Amino acid sequence: MDARPDDASRAPRASTSASASALDFYSPDFDPALALRKDSGAVPPRPRARALDTVRQCRRLLPSGADEGEGGLGRGGARATRDATSFAAQARAKQRAEKFTKQGEKFAQRERVCDVLANSKHARDGPLRVLRDARERRERVKIVTRHARGVRGVATAYVEAFDKFSNMILTDVEETYSVRVMREVEKERTLPSEIDGGATTTETKTRILPKLDVRTRRIQQVFVRGEQIVSVSIPPSGA
Repeated sequence: MDARPDDASRAPRASTSASASALDFYSPDFDPALALRKDSGAVPPRPRARALDTVRQCRRLLPSGADEGEGGLGRGGARATRDATSFAAQARAKQRAEKFTKQGEKFAQRERVCDVLANSKHARDGPLRVLRDARERRERVKIVTRHARGVRGVATAYVEAFDKFSNMILTDVEETYSVRVMREVEKERTLPSEIDGGATTTETKTRILPKLDVRTRRIQQVFVRGEQIVSVSIPPSGA
């Protein structure tokens, strides 16, 4: 009769010991399913260790001579196959890089299109020489532009490039130009009154008339067609 209480008291102790052994990561009796439960209270030996998500990442933990089977997926065989493929791809990429480098060096040695146009026969002789000299000396030029109804405005800028048709690429442009806008104009007119016998009445009419609005703007870079240019000149220094 006295042995039964002792057996009952030993049973919880044995169960607690087995549970602790199942949650011990270093124990042969470790139970992964029990450790993954939320209420298990298992604490990994290295809580901040980086997780290995794939089998390939876990291969570095295997011994150096370990093999995964007869299917050719061993560590050494997979490594050799991948290296042969990657080396071939690396060689092709290196050849392409060398080709592009040579092309870039060859292209850098070519004369710029702007310089070719500026040194052409049409730029060396005739009126375009003014643009060529202003471009070489980095002087601002004064350009008068037009539109279909007459003179549009005046711009001062640096000449970056031009051709024989006077098409220009201008930089650091300061332009003053006019824009035709419509505005309302009220006009009063006095009319004689036939009812009051000689009295006059005033009538107000509103008309919409065009008006030229002068504006100013700065542009970093702009292309101007030669047919829109009236004249080109180099203003005196200090003007």
